[in-house]
Amino acid sequence: LTRSLTITSVDQSMFEKAQGEKVTLPCTFELSEEDEGPLDIEWVLIPADNQKKEQIIIMYAVDRVYNHYYAGLTGRMQFTNLDPRSGDGSLDILNLKASDTGTYQCKVKKAPGVQSKKIQLTVLVKPARTKCSIEGSQEIGKDVTLKCVSQEGSPLLSYDWRRVSGTQNLP
Repeated sequence: LTRSLTITSVDQSMFEKAQGEKVTLPCTFELSEEDEGPLDIEWVLIPADNQKKEQIIIMYAVDRVYNHYYAGLTGRMQFTNLDPRSGDGSLDILNLKASDTGTYQCKVKKAPGVQSKKIQLTVLVKPARTKCSIEGSQEIGKDVTLKCVSQEGSPLLSYDWRRVSGTQNLP
């Protein structure tokens, strides 16, 4: 029975972090004696839309780091370990933005071994100030519409309406 390359980071595959924070997406691995090709570690961003192509965001190949493929993360990402050959291909993303939300995949290759692991990252954004307004004529017997909206916030915001003065319940 031949043992091949294995990804050993079995901890969580879903991360929720607040905008502006840092996240470390884990990807540790062990090589076997059979794996003798060059080591190649790739992190790709898998788009939510299946029609779009995967995007390489950072890679380690032939003892070099290549991190200029994806403009959205330039200067905000790095391998956690300066030497990924140590068996740690984890990825740090700094100063998280809402647009960083997505599915990330770590691919480790050292022929003949190939392994990959997917991690879902959700960046939470606190609600922006809510803007409220009234539409309609404020007269007895007339209908009015109360509106509230916030430009930012994730996950999707929900609103709860209550009457705060008077005792009569509203329809």
